[in-house]
Amino acid sequence: MEKNKLDKTFKHYLGIFTEDKELGKILNKVSFQELFNPKFLQENSKFTSMDDMIWRSGFGIMNLMEVENVNQDKWNKYIAKNTECETWHDFGKVAMIDWMKNKLEEVKKSKN
Repeated sequence: MEKNKLDKTFKHYLGIFTEDKELGKILNKVSFQELFNPKFLQENSKFTSMDDMIWRSGFGIMNLMEVENVNQDKWNKYIAKNTECETWHDFGKVAMIDWMKNKLEEVKKSKN
């Protein structure tokens, strides 16, 4: 997704979640495992799971919380090579958009 469109789409969905008290609570509890779930990773990267992404990176990290401890330029190159995104930050936005879209669909279905 092109950078400007990514940012605009992200802000749109984030606005929906921050304006609604219940959705905001759900958003505040989202985990890396929910965002970077196997379905998302298989559709948006060369990875099959979070463990696959971490293991194949070769950075010696054990979980995504440790990503901030690695060289960010090298991590971004790894992300650019294995996803459609140029940076980890953008890949996170894509994951958030995907999660928010799916969560809104779940909420709609539960109300019907």
